Amino acid sequence: MTSVSSTSTESLAEAINDPAPSGWKSWLGRAYRGLEMLADRANPILVKETRQALKSRQFVITFLVVLIACWIASFAVVAIVGPDVYFVAAGAQMLLVYAVILAFPLMLIVPYSAFRSLASEQEDNTYDLLSITTLSTSQIVTGKLASAVVQMLVFLSAVSPCIAFTFLLRGVDALTVAVLMGYLVLASLGLSILALLAGTLAKVRYSQVLVSVLLVLMLAGCFFSSIAMIAGFISESYSFLRDVWFWVGNLAFLTLYLTTFALLHAAASAQIAFNSENRSTPLRRIMLVQQACFLGWMTVPAIDQGWEIINMMLFVSAIFSGIYWYAMGTLLTSEWPHLSRRVQRSLPQSQLGRTFFTWLNPGPGTGYMFCVANLTMLMIAGLLALSFAPTTVRGGPNNEQIFFFYTLGWGYIVLYLGLGKLLISFARRFIFVSLTAGFLLHVILLLIGCGGPQILSYASSSLQFGREYSLLHITNPIWTLIELLENGAASIEAWTVLLVIGPAAAIVLLLNMRAVAVEIQYHRSSLPTRVAEDEAQLHPEPEAGPSNPWEAEAENDE
Repeated sequence: MTSVSSTSTESLAEAINDPAPSGWKSWLGRAYRGLEMLADRANPILVKETRQALKSRQFVITFLVVLIACWIASFAVVAIVGPDVYFVAAGAQMLLVYAVILAFPLMLIVPYSAFRSLASEQEDNTYDLLSITTLSTSQIVTGKLASAVVQMLVFLSAVSPCIAFTFLLRGVDALTVAVLMGYLVLASLGLSILALLAGTLAKVRYSQVLVSVLLVLMLAGCFFSSIAMIAGFISESYSFLRDVWFWVGNLAFLTLYLTTFALLHAAASAQIAFNSENRSTPLRRIMLVQQACFLGWMTVPAIDQGWEIINMMLFVSAIFSGIYWYAMGTLLTSEWPHLSRRVQRSLPQSQLGRTFFTWLNPGPGTGYMFCVANLTMLMIAGLLALSFAPTTVRGGPNNEQIFFFYTLGWGYIVLYLGLGKLLISFARRFIFVSLTAGFLLHVILLLIGCGGPQILSYASSSLQFGREYSLLHITNPIWTLIELLENGAASIEAWTVLLVIGPAAAIVLLLNMRAVAVEIQYHRSSLPTRVAEDEAQLHPEPEAGPSNPWEAEAENDE
């Protein structure tokens, strides 16, 4: 085997170095040099991971199973259809079978391999060697992800001839196949980046087992759910592809997918970065972009249908924005409050930059104000749009319900995030509270607010309101808002609830101002002399060259 490979390499080198190569030799030489250049410039993580993955027993077995499954499915379907294969349009059934076979490695094997590639670095303690290289954390995550893409392309190349076979059986068009393959590729990429993020969370052995089990269950659930989705899309593809709103919805989904993908990629990079690096600002920038994309797409149905559905659009925007910023807020308010010198050297320096970009700086105080500022902006924009809405609406909540939903939702989120931040700050005086522990404290606080009144009402003989809403459940934001939407503002005494929740949120906001004031006083620090000298040696400034052709000619004459 070695002699054959060495002989082929020598013959290829002779063909490339031939002074008068023929046409095919010249083309082969250019292609070989191009591949060499591509390999030299490729991410080294990609090269290493691809070599390991393609040589692994797991990949070989999976690849053979996929090929055998495709062969068996091809012969089985043709045998079942029998002589009618020349008259019956069996392409849709075959496409469903091949798509399910392809979905198995793309949605199970490839993402789990990506998870193991990063989790094994933590297990074998090899990530420390990887982190001291010149590769950034973003390049490391990108290299792992690119290795998953290579595996995905190999599986696609194995099944694509079988999918092309479905055209011979009729009943399938090229656009349906292209859209379906696009869905599978996007699903595989999304699950792979999610698996990489899970791999960064598994830093100790006992947590790796738990995360691995949860990830396998999630991937299996996604795979079995995709079977029903694939079948539904293939059966209704003709009507879907002719609907304009189908393409509008897909474009909106693609925008949300790309922003979420960027957020997960930045989160995975932040998890494996050094503690002294700025791991929060890139995430907050992506959050702003994602919110802008979401709000932009929410205006499309309102523009098309007019003001008649504005209440429904405002309601949907409030639901998703509230859940989004509460979830992000639980993580942002759990960040470490102290900034390293490296982070301080990257802070905004100008007055304009400090005015507009201070809330993007790392820290729980700035993170809390970042969420509050976005929620306040959304509430003001929603109430302004509500002021132009008609008094009579077609379906959905009325104007009064939307008003209280926005104001009470803002108050509950500001209140619970602020209380959680105060609780985390108090606990950090005595013990170390990690990001995960801070997130769990937020969840426990919300569960106490929701379940405490319910337990109290069942335990007390004088309070028999367990099944009906009362002001005792004012700390339960979920029940309060659902009752508001189902039975109106009078059922929850909305003005009374607002007069309690609003001042409480304002008080909690003021209590957090002291910590916020400390964080916004950080100024940009200068680069140490030793570090500046090292940077000058590593990245010297280019020599000044001629600025016009006459100077170049003068230098040549000299």
